[in-house]
Amino acid sequence: MFRWALLALALVLATLVALTLLPDRRAEAPDATIRLFDARMTLYPEADPDAVWTFNVPEAAYDPSTETTTLFDLRDGARTEGGVVDFTLSGAEVVIDRNDDLRGDQLQAVLQADGLELDMEGRDGRQVHIDQRAARFAVPRATITGDGLDGIYEDMRIAFDFTEFEAGGPGTVGFATFEAERGRSD
Repeated sequence: MFRWALLALALVLATLVALTLLPDRRAEAPDATIRLFDARMTLYPEADPDAVWTFNVPEAAYDPSTETTTLFDLRDGARTEGGVVDFTLSGAEVVIDRNDDLRGDQLQAVLQADGLELDMEGRDGRQVHIDQRAARFAVPRATITGDGLDGIYEDMRIAFDFTEFEAGGPGTVGFATFEAERGRSD
């Protein structure tokens, strides 16, 4: 009897060893990223309920694990408030995070009312941040050009409507050139 029990135990151990040597047959989990092509997207930011963003992109990807949407080759983005486009936005790669904020390494905005162009660039691992709650751009390095204005600024924070502006800080560089018309003396 002892011999049969020992033989059964050896058979069970041999079977377990053979099973551990078999290749793993678990299926790989599929990539959960959702991809859209030639997409038109609309964003209604919770933190800025009067604004509506529209984006036309050749490709967009949503990652449910990070709750982010990445827009690739954005050339036609716009922020509308009260039915009027206040600025347009473009960039090679724009990420919309779970707070509806937009981030990217290189973004361009055009203020429609004044025709000012804002070229925004990330620096030293910091990205351009478009903060919906504060309604402002936070930009490591920005170049502003437009009617009579040329400037380069570091560590810039500027309101969406360009009415509030901060730039600089210790160790930063900035310069601006303004053109003013001379008034006639009568």
